[in-house]
Amino acid sequence: MSHFKLGTIALCSLLVSACSSDTNSNLVKTEAIWSDILVKSDGDISKVVAELNVSSRNGNNINLVQGDKLSVTATNNAISANMTKNMDKDNKIFDIDYRANFPYYQADTQYEIRLYRAKDKVTLSSKVTLPEPILIFAPQAYQTFSADSALELRWAKATKIIGDQSLKINVDSTCKHGEKEITKSYNYNDIKDDGIQVVDFETIGLFKNEELNSNFTCTVKFSFERRRYGSVDGRYASSSRTYATQTKILENINITIK
Repeated sequence: MSHFKLGTIALCSLLVSACSSDTNSNLVKTEAIWSDILVKSDGDISKVVAELNVSSRNGNNINLVQGDKLSVTATNNAISANMTKNMDKDNKIFDIDYRANFPYYQADTQYEIRLYRAKDKVTLSSKVTLPEPILIFAPQAYQTFSADSALELRWAKATKIIGDQSLKINVDSTCKHGEKEITKSYNYNDIKDDGIQVVDFETIGLFKNEELNSNFTCTVKFSFERRRYGSVDGRYASSSRTYATQTKILENINITIK
């Protein structure tokens, strides 16, 4: 047996769920299909990603065959545009999903994702609309702040919140000195989307490390995500979901250590 096969077997023994085999769609009843559908935009383009598994998140990946297919229609009323695309299969290691890209990122652009079942001649339809793109006002890249002071994040607040729409901000710090690198993260989950968040580095403990001193060069990165959930066709397996996100990254904020 080759070293590659031995390595693959060893990896699969550690990641059992990730090494599950694929199942062709003609062998799966419609009500046993679990779907996870995401429309994600960075304020430039939108990517639609659909994963189909047997029964649940941990079930075998479903490979669409014999006329079964996924398609997407994007409707952008803001610019009176409409576009339909078939989703293409994307093979990744131990995983299968289906993808399509669109040039529409504006708020409330609707994406309808349809699964056509050729044998039964039925179409399952799930829909979601994009939340507003994220516009960050402050701080600006390459500004400098002290690790023992607070920083105010400011952005354009959401003007329309639908359902259980949420906003989260991840803060990642990186400090370097020679070959030494110290990283840490903090997550603000489901915060109020009102355009301001005070980040107190002392409180969240990003730079509480005995090894850190003024010799280190430190930066922080802020990752914003607005998330909005959509409708899921009732014929999919339970816990299926359809959701859309708008993301934005602010990086290269300099932090000084005293």
